[in-house]
Amino acid sequence: MTVPVADPAPARISLDRALVPALLLGPTLLWIFFFFLWPLGLMVWQSFIVKDAFSLDHYASLFTTPIYARALWTTFEISIICTVGSLILGYPVAYYLTVGDARIRAVVMILVIIPYWLDYIVRSFSWLILFGRRGLVNRFLVDVGLIAEPLQLLYNLGSVLVGMIQIMLPLMILTLFGAMLRINRQLVAAAEIHGASPWRAFWSVFFPLSLPGVYAAFLLVFIISLGFYITPALLGSPKETMISQIIMLVATELFDWPLASAAGVLLLAVTIAVVIAYNRTFSIERLWGGKEA
Repeated sequence: MTVPVADPAPARISLDRALVPALLLGPTLLWIFFFFLWPLGLMVWQSFIVKDAFSLDHYASLFTTPIYARALWTTFEISIICTVGSLILGYPVAYYLTVGDARIRAVVMILVIIPYWLDYIVRSFSWLILFGRRGLVNRFLVDVGLIAEPLQLLYNLGSVLVGMIQIMLPLMILTLFGAMLRINRQLVAAAEIHGASPWRAFWSVFFPLSLPGVYAAFLLVFIISLGFYITPALLGSPKETMISQIIMLVATELFDWPLASAAGVLLLAVTIAVVIAYNRTFSIERLWGGKEA
């Protein structure tokens, strides 16, 4: 009697299908582990070590030392103002990109994308040329007789916000534009057919449908703004010192790596807390189109 032998082909095919994702994702996962997760773990561990013993002294210093607490508050303040300013300026532009004339819309899109061709350090330096005491703006105002002495346009909160908003505005516009493209324009047309004015149709139909994109763009810009370093360092004064500048100062000038690690972990924890709060309030998956509300 002949005993049937199972065909190994199906098992081999299943094994091959299981190996393909591992082979494709393996290099990326290894890269993330060795160059992100492992250094991040070392930073977290170092932040809790004081003289080879576990301690929370570094975190206590961040909250009890006025300069560190002030920098953390300033970081939140500047990031929120920058995000709100970018939203106010970016929403009308993104809306026009969805409804405007095709030729003008193409020109506007090019103008939005062009800043990405330059490094943000170069863009920050350009404001020094514009806003300096002998810069283009002050020179023009003096030449036309509007002012007698150059204005102090640099090294204050206003110059920092101008520089940060200029960097974050294209990201805000493109994020909003992507969300607005998914809105069904026939819904706005239906509201106008039923007697609504274009303004009322916008506020009653289009604007509510665009809110998920607004929430997503706000979160994205705010989180990135929390980590700004170059722009406030170039355009701001000590009053506009952000937490990333403190981390750099403590690590490179004071050589206190555990304290710098604690500041970095604190910034990471605050960012994660913001994302969790956003997720509970607005549902991040719905913001990015992952599921329906």
